[in-house]
Amino acid sequence: MQKGIFPLFVALLFLIQPIVASEEAHQAEESFYVVSDNYYVNSFRKAKKYLPHIYQNHNKTFYCQCSFDVNKKIDETSCGYQVRKSVRRGQRLEWEHIVPAHRFGSARACWQQPASYPKCIKKNGKTVSGRKCCRRVDEQFREMEADMMNLVPSVGELNADRSNYAFFEIEGEVRKYGLCDFEVNSRQKIVEPSENLRGDIARTYFYFQTKYKMLLTDQENELFRQWHQADPIDEWEREKQSRVLNTLIRVGKTRQKLPSFVANE
Repeated sequence: MQKGIFPLFVALLFLIQPIVASEEAHQAEESFYVVSDNYYVNSFRKAKKYLPHIYQNHNKTFYCQCSFDVNKKIDETSCGYQVRKSVRRGQRLEWEHIVPAHRFGSARACWQQPASYPKCIKKNGKTVSGRKCCRRVDEQFREMEADMMNLVPSVGELNADRSNYAFFEIEGEVRKYGLCDFEVNSRQKIVEPSENLRGDIARTYFYFQTKYKMLLTDQENELFRQWHQADPIDEWEREKQSRVLNTLIRVGKTRQKLPSFVANE
């Protein structure tokens, strides 16, 4: 197939053909994001450079729908956000991983044993963190960390409070961020997003399950199936897929498909 024809073929394919995440997902007739395996970005720093273009004319944060400007300044009045603790991060846009880096990276050798890699040892003899080590030595980790389908604009304070907590449903509605429908249970290390975002989150996890063979627990599969069905894919999700794919074709690297990665449950 000619090089110029292939990207168009992929773009049309992912818009019309759903892919299943697992046998269970197939039985539930689930569909989710499809992005070409032939193009990728290998730097979180580069991804953050491209994301403002992808979110052009859709400058709303993911969890709270707060407006933000080109200087990454959050307009709290646009969404009724109330700073819980950190004014600085409560007013700053940050790019958050829906599937956290800890989830897809902590099982990797470079994360667990950074001292085993010469590139991860500083000149003063100290070892960099596991995440930084994986950035230096693990091409597939870099791709996962920079996957723009997994990155969303977030109020910096929420990004910090979410940490690497799992998504779940929390009893009660104890909100700490004004009108923003987002709850955090630090003791159980879980967070609850608003109902109209749960399908987006579920499909992102299924996307990682399919593209990178990241294992989901039975509980996650069941919960995310429910979220996916209750909150179907919407127009913006499809538009973001298109923008991400077009960006990858324009600026991404090309390569053969990387070996599958299997994370611990």
